[in-house]
Amino acid sequence: MSELLATVREAVAALAAADPARRRFGAARHGYALAAPLDDAALAGVEAALGAALPDDLRGFAAEVGAGGAGPGYGVVPIDRAAAYAVTVAAPGADAPWRRALPVVDLGCGHAAVVALDGPARGEVWACARAVELVRPLAPSFTAYYLDWIDRLAHARWPEPAVPPGRCALAAALSGYLGHCEAQLGVPAGSLAGPALRDALAQLGPGAIAVAADSAIAWFDETDRVDPCLACARLLDNLAGDGLRADVVAPGVVPRPLR
Repeated sequence: MSELLATVREAVAALAAADPARRRFGAARHGYALAAPLDDAALAGVEAALGAALPDDLRGFAAEVGAGGAGPGYGVVPIDRAAAYAVTVAAPGADAPWRRALPVVDLGCGHAAVVALDGPARGEVWACARAVELVRPLAPSFTAYYLDWIDRLAHARWPEPAVPPGRCALAAALSGYLGHCEAQLGVPAGSLAGPALRDALAQLGPGAIAVAADSAIAWFDETDRVDPCLACARLLDNLAGDGLRADVVAPGVVPRPLR
């Protein structure tokens, strides 16, 4: 095992020891556990299924650290299971940065982080959030993406949201609800605060908000509920001080590769 990959395993163990209650974003699902590494035959099977070689660093991670598990978002989906859900760009232009990509991380709200398998962006990590018309680069490599996650958590910083705040259906639903409350109270839009805001949020009971799957990646059925992305989780966390319940969002299901 390379020194870098050995250090990654040690860092994940340290993150787990510092978060025994699994309170960090995504930790309740992945539990800081790493899936067993894949041997050469299994990796060859993944590449055969994809019809493309894995980027070197992702291949090395899967072979020496783990095929999936602890990581950004809700964790890294084991690549041998994710291979059946490769993403293809619809009618890509000649200058498309990539045409096919392997989804590796459930970001929440139906979005995923994918690793480009071809084109000039091969090996890069991109956010694939077509439901909100967003496909953008996140990191120059899987290693860089993973190490950034470790560094931010180790220094008690929120990871950078892959999807900007306010873009998802959950944010729109909350905004619409609060707008309705403002209209009922006869106050200007965006002015709800103090006791009135707390009263409005207190009316939202357990599971009052359900986020429906809406993704270009076939990880979920249309009727599936999904967990919130990082930006939406931060929104909920910010409103908790005003009385929003921690269980206001109905629990989501795990992606198909994990079922």
